[in-house]
Amino acid sequence: MPDLKVLIINPPVRFDDKPRNLPHGLAILANIIRNKMNITPQFLDINAFRYSPERLSEILKTSDFNVVLIGGIASAYRQIVELSRLVKEIVPQAMIIAGGYVVMPVPTLLLQNSAVDIVCTGEGELTIVELLDRLSIQGFNADISDIAGVCYKPRTGAPFHCTGPRRLIDDLDATSAMPAYDLLPMDVYLSNPVVGIGRDIDMVTIRGCPYQCSFCYQPWGRVPRSYSIDTIAGTIHTLRREYRVDFISFQDDEFMVDETRVKEFCERRNRLFPEVLWSCTGRSNIIARNPDIVKLMKQSGCTLISCGFESGSPRMLESMHKMQRIDQMEATVKILRAQELPVPASFIIGMPGEDEASCQETLDFCLRNNLPLESLMFATPYPGTEIFDFALKTGRVDKDHIHEFMMELGDARKFVVNLTDSFSDEGLVATRTEMMAIARKNYEKFISQNEIMDKMKKLFGPLLERVRLDETDLAHRAKHGGMSTF
Repeated sequence: MPDLKVLIINPPVRFDDKPRNLPHGLAILANIIRNKMNITPQFLDINAFRYSPERLSEILKTSDFNVVLIGGIASAYRQIVELSRLVKEIVPQAMIIAGGYVVMPVPTLLLQNSAVDIVCTGEGELTIVELLDRLSIQGFNADISDIAGVCYKPRTGAPFHCTGPRRLIDDLDATSAMPAYDLLPMDVYLSNPVVGIGRDIDMVTIRGCPYQCSFCYQPWGRVPRSYSIDTIAGTIHTLRREYRVDFISFQDDEFMVDETRVKEFCERRNRLFPEVLWSCTGRSNIIARNPDIVKLMKQSGCTLISCGFESGSPRMLESMHKMQRIDQMEATVKILRAQELPVPASFIIGMPGEDEASCQETLDFCLRNNLPLESLMFATPYPGTEIFDFALKTGRVDKDHIHEFMMELGDARKFVVNLTDSFSDEGLVATRTEMMAIARKNYEKFISQNEIMDKMKKLFGPLLERVRLDETDLAHRAKHGGMSTF
């Protein structure tokens, strides 16, 4: 039976930006494999180092592996297709297992169009241990038809086979793990802040979201499941001790979904690591009903709460199923500014039903509330979302050419497909550009760069004094809602 030698590959994403976000899913699996199977995987982080094709081939040729794990977000699809082909060219007998958002909504697509052998269709912690254990005992021709949560190519040449879904993990503390930070190039990530400043690292502490926005794919269920505050505090303690982390960027779908948990985290932070600053995701309907929690968060080192406003049009908000109102959004702006916090809000243009009137409502909302529109995304029908189904039904995405569509997917700032009836492609792109320019000009009248810098100094204190503000990092923050959008 084969002696398993596992190589984990993190594919490159967002080539127009620095590598900032840790490969959480892959790094969690690395820890699981090491702890439960006594196998220490090799970790090839292409996103961190952006290797040339020649250098990548050289690394693969000199690496000793027979199992490859690979995965990522939807825009990593092309890279996974190309990487799987390269792996098979160099090590034809290697078993390639893929997972993550890139495969979950359309699990057989990669099997049909790449050299990937198996895809995980859900959470991977239990699945990967069962898979690797079976392969180690029975070899690469093992029968895996009884392992829940996979689709695979039988080595016999039979058609693709998908097993039933795996139940979501109830207790993340007991079943999952934090990322294997020691296997990652932490110096790279800590040199490229996510949304904070200094040695900033991102964390994901919740799976599942109770909201049902039409542009969002949510594979983790509608009941949020979270790591305990004990686990989170222990992880931050490790990050402080081992990597001198200054800042934590919580990248959960909705960090503020459980206000009791938020309060518990604030208390623990103040008591155990009061020098750590942090940011998180929030929501206008949550903030508007409880301004006091924002005050508590600010007092416990929170420097940013990122909200998806998405539109200034009530009609568009309703069509997106946002479950928030314009008055809640405006209240959120006031509450954040009252605490002298930034107002990093993202917006979307080009949803089904968007027209000139709704775009004007969004622009008017920003002008009325003195907000820039740096973070104005194109509506992008990622697989698994309601608007992807809309794109298929209306022929905007050809159901027979989803592979070709996926090969072109990228960041939502890249125009991919027009979901509106009111705009031409060129007209939609031009409208976005014009809206951003008008909002930016208005915002610059509202606050000067000197005032912004004074507010940042007050917010970040001594940390800002010892950290150089890189222009690329500042531009990144602006695009993603704006650490300096006061």
